[in-house]
Amino acid sequence: MAIVQRPADITPGSTAGDARAAVVTGLSLRAAVGAIATQVELHAHLMSDEVKAFMAIGESFAAHETVNHSSREYIRDAVHVNSVEGFNARVRRTIAGVFHHISPELADLYFHEIGFRWSQRIVTGQALRKSRSGKESMKTLWSRVPPALQLLQVFRAATGRQMRRSPDGGITIKSAVAVFG
Repeated sequence: MAIVQRPADITPGSTAGDARAAVVTGLSLRAAVGAIATQVELHAHLMSDEVKAFMAIGESFAAHETVNHSSREYIRDAVHVNSVEGFNARVRRTIAGVFHHISPELADLYFHEIGFRWSQRIVTGQALRKSRSGKESMKTLWSRVPPALQLLQVFRAATGRQMRRSPDGGITIKSAVAVFG
């Protein structure tokens, strides 16, 4: 299950919203609610497709809007799930191109890394796109935050937690909750 926060604005230099993914065992409503409750505040505006589990979960939030993919509705005003679908595509491409295989026991760690990388992007501008039918739309152009500046985000997440050097020379942040982005 993936959760993507929409960026506050899309002016050049602004950062992307957080992206988080978690392994949900089974497709029960209880498992989905448990995964979402730890990641999303109840006053959030939830956008999803028409899956029944999301409809039931949406009742707990301040606002919940859906798009109906079965009737070929993919965007309605500002309501869409394109961001989370883009994140899911990024996960699939990363697994196929970088990791090649993910063990179920360590899947959460892989998803946290992909979410962190997604969140470490900044807007570099916009480009006007024209479809074959002549419809114009604006495409947001993204760029990676340089790795040296990503360390600020890592250390900000580590405030108040124990930091240890891992055996392979990395950094381990001791916390009961996985923190990223």
